[in-house]
Amino acid sequence: MNLPSNYQGIIPAGTIPEKGLWVTTDEGPYCLYSPHPKQVLFHESEVPNLLAIGSRGSGKSLMLRNDAHMRALSVPGCALILIRKTMRQLEQSHLQHIETEMRYLGGYYHWTKHCAFYPNGSKLFFSYVGHAEDAFNLLSAEFLAAYYDELSLIPWDYFQKLNASVRVSGAFRDMGLQAVTRSATNPLGPSMADINRYFINKDEVDYMDDDGDDENYFPDEWQYIRIDMEENPTLDLEQYRKRFAKMLPHVKAAWLRGEYMEENTLFSFYQSKEGKPYHVIHELDIEKLVKKAPIYRVYDHGYAPDPAYCAWIAHLGNRYIVFHEKRWLKTIVSDIAASMKEEDEMLGIERIVACYCDPVLDIHTGHDARTMRDLFEYNGVPMEPSINNREQFASAVHTALAEEAEPGIPRLQIYRGTGLYPGAPYLIRAIPLQSFDEKHPLRLANQAHDHPVVALAYFLISHSADQAKTPYQRRIRKWMEPKESNSRFVLGDESVRTKI
Repeated sequence: MNLPSNYQGIIPAGTIPEKGLWVTTDEGPYCLYSPHPKQVLFHESEVPNLLAIGSRGSGKSLMLRNDAHMRALSVPGCALILIRKTMRQLEQSHLQHIETEMRYLGGYYHWTKHCAFYPNGSKLFFSYVGHAEDAFNLLSAEFLAAYYDELSLIPWDYFQKLNASVRVSGAFRDMGLQAVTRSATNPLGPSMADINRYFINKDEVDYMDDDGDDENYFPDEWQYIRIDMEENPTLDLEQYRKRFAKMLPHVKAAWLRGEYMEENTLFSFYQSKEGKPYHVIHELDIEKLVKKAPIYRVYDHGYAPDPAYCAWIAHLGNRYIVFHEKRWLKTIVSDIAASMKEEDEMLGIERIVACYCDPVLDIHTGHDARTMRDLFEYNGVPMEPSINNREQFASAVHTALAEEAEPGIPRLQIYRGTGLYPGAPYLIRAIPLQSFDEKHPLRLANQAHDHPVVALAYFLISHSADQAKTPYQRRIRKWMEPKESNSRFVLGDESVRTKI
């Protein structure tokens, strides 16, 4: 973002020693803000909706406020807004520095109006949206850019409604300017699941509404940049990390490592350990795998709004690799079966050992003469009913993730690829989202995005049971046991006293 050269306090272009926000003082040039490389990427991005996500201490809030300063100075007369959930959060962060910064920039901050006034006529408003009324009060305004600090703490529906106020019109439209949103957060808060859907895991967004295709969401216009504390050169990392001792696991994951973890998360899932792939692998020879290893399918049925889900699993001795998946929405059984066979052909699979499914598929409902399992088999996809028990689901998946086939290699791994063989990205995203049932802590909770995990559990339960079978030993009843060779029993002997 280029700074104008004709405003008081700003160093003319071409004389700035390095990237950043420089001002003139009586002592000479002064760097008000010097961004590190990831912050530079954030400032230079032109996407309409951009998110900075990562651990605490990475400089996200500072970056957000100074991006607003630079945009305000670059576009005379524009209106911007910076939002946090509460006014107290603003007072304890941005508003501690705004008065000093505005003096350096040749403007001033109005404490009653909570607005920063720049010398070129631009304005930066500071507001909060702790309640629905706070959000509604801003809907009639118009802003060239909206900045959301700690977006995960702001209710997602407030964020969506406020974005309707981010637009260009009049002279700004004639100038070819683009209205943007800029957000920063660490991955801890009630809106984090929606942030994942829109900014990070974009293919999880439901593109369908009641009227058909939703043409308002374009995944390419929603991008994110990961920024962690290790990238902040001004932070004493060793001292700061000690502040996270004895914190709850989900809090430590978000604040220290910048990882999203539900508060009541059920599984310990590590995409990598010590810089090496662990539960998620990125290199796999699919063509060789399907020829050498026994291949299984797992299937969990759905229609709408939940999808039907199928995954393909290779069994390698005491290791399992989930290497492919497929989802269907609003699709009938015959079409799903045909699609499964097409996927088999595309992957080069000649034989499926078994396809494990929900036992409910083998139950007659209503007046149907055939079960859903019958329909699959009629269409060339035989199914093996597994066990539907959420306590066993949790135990089976947890065990497979926790055990190692050999040092550094877990028993269960999931492939994430590209192109023709994308792997199983939905399963990778779903596992960390799973939580336990609050009333029954040993059970997997019934929640959104549990279909891939449930399908995986069908395989782990049924396949392990098949492998663990031992020869049946018939128990001989006591009265059938052979008697001692020298024994002789005469009826009535037990009531006769024998004299010696």
